[in-house]
Amino acid sequence: MNWVQKALKVAGYKITPPREQVTDWIVAKDGVFSAKEILDDMSLDKVSVYRTIDLLVSLDIIHPIMQLHGEEHYEIHEKKHHHHVVCTGCEKMDCVSCDVSRKSIAGFKKLHHSMVFTGLCTSCAS
Repeated sequence: MNWVQKALKVAGYKITPPREQVTDWIVAKDGVFSAKEILDDMSLDKVSVYRTIDLLVSLDIIHPIMQLHGEEHYEIHEKKHHHHVVCTGCEKMDCVSCDVSRKSIAGFKKLHHSMVFTGLCTSCAS
């Protein structure tokens, strides 16, 4: 059982076969991912994948970071907050550190902020 599945159990959710497969895939994935990538790699129905993603977002285990080609992309919620840069040529993505500490705003909990930088990577710029 991986750490995401343990978090689901602690929160009172069952580890169904689709949840197990999706969470295993997400834990093994390094970096940003989309539901389409999960669906392309696994033979699961769309509803199970999207419901699992929605559940993981609601539990703050993953969070949406950007939309690319009309599709939401996610990342495991790490303790060290950061932003992303995306090449507008080849769509290479990288992490960018963020010096802004988490803020608290009265009346809000689980506050997040996200920023995506775009530009041309060195390969595309030459």
